[in-house]
Amino acid sequence: MTDVFVENNAARTVSDRAQRIAFWVSLTGLVVNTILFALYVTNDSLTPFLVINYVYYTVTISIIAWSAYRNWNFMTVLSAGIAAIYFHMWGTTYFDAWMGNASVLSFPTLLFVPLCLILIAGPRVLTLYTPVQALLVYFYMKHFGAGVFGFDPEVVDTGNLATLLAVMSGITLFILAIVSYSRRKTDNRLLRLVRETERLAAQDPLTGLKNRRAFMEEVEALWANKAPFSVVFIDLDRFKPLNDEYGHTVGDSVLQTLATRLQASDAAHTVARFGGDEFALLIEEQATDKALDQLVKDLYRQCISEIDIEIAMVSVGASFGYAQAFTDAVSVSELLHAADTAMMRCKASGGGVEKFDSDLDDASFASGAVEELFRKALQAGQIKPALQPIVDAHSLRVIGHELLARWSDSGLARTPSPMEFIPIAEKLGLLNEVLWLTLKSALSAMKRTDGFLAINVSPSQLSSSSFVETLQKHVEASGFSMDRIELEITEHVAFRNLDDNIATLAAARALGCKIVLDDFGSGYSSLSLLEELPLDKVKLDKSLQSSNHQRGVLPATIRLARDLGFECCVEGIESEDAADFAASKGCRQMQGFWFGHPEIVSEHRGHLKIAS
Repeated sequence: MTDVFVENNAARTVSDRAQRIAFWVSLTGLVVNTILFALYVTNDSLTPFLVINYVYYTVTISIIAWSAYRNWNFMTVLSAGIAAIYFHMWGTTYFDAWMGNASVLSFPTLLFVPLCLILIAGPRVLTLYTPVQALLVYFYMKHFGAGVFGFDPEVVDTGNLATLLAVMSGITLFILAIVSYSRRKTDNRLLRLVRETERLAAQDPLTGLKNRRAFMEEVEALWANKAPFSVVFIDLDRFKPLNDEYGHTVGDSVLQTLATRLQASDAAHTVARFGGDEFALLIEEQATDKALDQLVKDLYRQCISEIDIEIAMVSVGASFGYAQAFTDAVSVSELLHAADTAMMRCKASGGGVEKFDSDLDDASFASGAVEELFRKALQAGQIKPALQPIVDAHSLRVIGHELLARWSDSGLARTPSPMEFIPIAEKLGLLNEVLWLTLKSALSAMKRTDGFLAINVSPSQLSSSSFVETLQKHVEASGFSMDRIELEITEHVAFRNLDDNIATLAAARALGCKIVLDDFGSGYSSLSLLEELPLDKVKLDKSLQSSNHQRGVLPATIRLARDLGFECCVEGIESEDAADFAASKGCRQMQGFWFGHPEIVSEHRGHLKIAS
């Protein structure tokens, strides 16, 4: 569809140029016709016949100009107009000569007509007219040449002169046909160049999908036609680590596979790649909202299913956010903003599919103003520590807590989640400030317990040469012990500057900290990390709690961790059955809402309240 659109658009470009040429040549013809008419008037040789001719040419040329200007049956009118002018001009010239009115003023017919033709006719027309022109010149000069030039036919051989002028006129027209053919080839090359240029301007070179500009044009067109549709924005998760691990060739192959999967849907009106790991879809109107929701979920499942490449089976996560035209927005910009906001909310909650919800997707939170609000919130003490319990799998006794951050009293329509404001803190360079602020209160609350404290570490913190030293100062200043600290990293974090990260983690481990690989099982490269990183524990991702994995993958993963000598903690436990199953398969530690939600630490407490 894209190629047809581009070709038609390019053809229109060349056609428009031809119409412009015909228009201006026609106007020039009108001027010349008027000048000739004025010459006859000046020479007192104007006759009713000449007046009729003037009117005839004026009307015919005007019709051609009007057709070119309004693009009304242009080629048909042009061809008919050329024939009408050409044969009428020769007919009147012959009639004048037959009536004894041949004069030198008729001579421009020999040259003027071909010149007009070359400007507005194609090579086929010129080639067709070449023998006609030669024959008409020959017979005209043969029979009326003496009257035209005023010479004695007994002295000058009119046959030879007629032949010479006929050959010259025919050759002139034939040369002009060759020039026109060359011009047509140039136009065709221009057509191909325009077609290729517009294709590149509208297409993503890697996947063959439309790019952002072409996608926006499609949205504008559908909106102008009042055709109900939906916009879906897609952002892939864990794609950069895949590129880092396997190389860009594999990454490109994954993007191409995902593009093919998205295009396979009959309901996908347009699929585009915005760049990097971002895609967008236009979905045709569905019968019901439920059908639309199911369609987007089906596309999501296709997108995240495993991809078989030559060296491994890989998969990526994705965040789908979508909004409906004319339902969720009253303008194109609002529609795009709504879909993007829904996608960002989906990404903040860990991926999946989210539809725009005006109650949840508050405009003030989606704007850049949230960064300034976060700065003020940090200064005002609104960023508070929260602790979630981690329990022994058999006794269900709380043996540690994970330190989390919460934004309280934000003043926004909804409370921003850590998945939303932690990236903002990292972007603003305030992540360490958040950590040291929350860590101080958490360590104070944990002093009267025997458990460990798990801390999440970001890429920017690991890359800091002073991170371990600063952490030790804060921990020891609170009277806490470094051997009760666990540093949790994700494979996404670890893959950035792997060698430097290993050195930083090894230094922390030497001081007594335990190193934990978080969200194990959510990616595709964790097995290699188990060998490279200085680990003490792995936390199994909550996705392994799904019924599809629970009976097979979860027990196998627990055994793998145990065989490698790592402690194993299963996350996402939300029921007694899930806890019993994980414990029966050899899991030593568990964490989840069934044991307790994260609870904000109060500075005024005399002891730590633990959920159970």
